[in-house]
Amino acid sequence: MPGKRARRHFSQLSEFERGLIIGMKTAGWSTCRVAGQVHRSECAVRNCWEQWTREGTHARKIGSGATRKTTRREDRRIVRQALVDPTVTRSTIRADVGVAIVPQTISRHLAKTYLKSKRPFGALPLTPEHRQLRLQWCQARSMWNVTDWQKVVFSDESRFVLETDDNRVRV
Repeated sequence: MPGKRARRHFSQLSEFERGLIIGMKTAGWSTCRVAGQVHRSECAVRNCWEQWTREGTHARKIGSGATRKTTRREDRRIVRQALVDPTVTRSTIRADVGVAIVPQTISRHLAKTYLKSKRPFGALPLTPEHRQLRLQWCQARSMWNVTDWQKVVFSDESRFVLETDDNRVRV
């Protein structure tokens, strides 16, 4: 999506970065120069410096940031449900947990534990009978020429999806 920033742009300033900013600004550096040195936005540098001059502290305010909707126990339950049943949906997990959270929150918790949705392996294991039948099919057509093969359509070569949802099960 255009205009959407990467997550790293929203990370909080560390104690070390706050100390660097205050030290550089105290030494007379410009806000722009300090921002370039610590690889942060000018706004973040300005806010840190204003807090230092206004309150005399660079500590992060207690309670700043969004409050958590789920507890650590509920986070573990979300992950456990996804591990037990790989085909479970986010809405099912949300209903089971019983907390009013959006599906993106569930995806974020699963992504932290490196669980992502993916298509299941599609091929079934071949039995010796299947292998024998395939070999017979190939041997029967081993002498075909190009014109014979042009009449054959292999239906499993490509999958064309005209809509956003292809109704495949994801695990």
